[in-house]
Amino acid sequence: MCQREYNINSNIKKYTHLTFNERTQIERWYNKDKRRCSEIARLLNKSVRTIQREIKRGLVDNLTYNWEVIYVYSAQIAQDKYDYNIHAKGPEIKLGADYELAKYIEDGIKEDKKSPEILIAEINKKGLKFKNKVCAKTIRNCIHKGILNLKQKDMIYKKEYKEKNKEKYTFIRIPAEMSIDFRPKEIDTREEYGHWEGDLVVGKNNKGAALFTLTERKTREEIIVKVPNKKAETIVKALDGIEKKYGKIFKDKFKTITFDNGVEFRDYKGLQRSYDKRKKGKRVDIYYAHPYRSCERGSNENNNRLIRRFIPKGTVITPISEEFIKDIEQWINNLSRPMFNFKSSSELVEINI
Repeated sequence: MCQREYNINSNIKKYTHLTFNERTQIERWYNKDKRRCSEIARLLNKSVRTIQREIKRGLVDNLTYNWEVIYVYSAQIAQDKYDYNIHAKGPEIKLGADYELAKYIEDGIKEDKKSPEILIAEINKKGLKFKNKVCAKTIRNCIHKGILNLKQKDMIYKKEYKEKNKEKYTFIRIPAEMSIDFRPKEIDTREEYGHWEGDLVVGKNNKGAALFTLTERKTREEIIVKVPNKKAETIVKALDGIEKKYGKIFKDKFKTITFDNGVEFRDYKGLQRSYDKRKKGKRVDIYYAHPYRSCERGSNENNNRLIRRFIPKGTVITPISEEFIKDIEQWINNLSRPMFNFKSSSELVEINI
């Protein structure tokens, strides 16, 4: 009997939050494979109700080519809502819920002039029992946040808290229709010139300057632009510079660009909008690959490996000169490629333009 009860209890599922990787799996199974919630739940070892709630959280409406509204599940939108709810909830405040412990600490600091470290040591030494256990650092943080009825002047040794200068970032949600799923299928054939893939080649510790790279899908033509940082507005300025360089032929040369889901590429409005405010409409159509699917931008990834022959991973890019970067760009474009019968990208570009 006991053995039977143990076997039953061992099969009980322990609740765990869905990961972003699991959400991308749900997106594929629900949107493309048309799997039922019960089947998805079985594949992920989750309850059916969990999958139903998750799909409801990430459901968005899309407009098809026939101007019909359909509802699809977006892993990114579901993840955004999950992250927001987690941060909005805030951490559990132990001292705020344990009034006896809070009163003991307040009296100990105000009346007895003891430090948080001494109070915690006394609690452990005397074996005092409270609802929660805290450390001295938690007490100091609660005083700083105003959770306890204490101020810094009540402390024996006062500590000055400096607010961290955190860069504010507004998360930009990508419309579902800009997914690579909605990119025209003829682009996959690589028969038309003007469809590009983009990415960043970063330096040591992912800091400092980086290389904004664009690879044309048909000819593997490469464009490399050194940028001072990974900010979204910096990438928009880099694309503005490319538009200025090519002028009137820009729209013929750049029809679409497919990026990954990095925050540096999420300003889709800035990327699509011309630097010349007099020009109406989009200068280029932007699409985004699925998360963790670098194979959907394979041409760009392969050209980035060629760049790494000259700039290995772990190299600081900031001191590298513009001339050296242009030399790498020309080397790639003049490289004889077996896939093109040993013609270079530069030779193919001359034919296609």
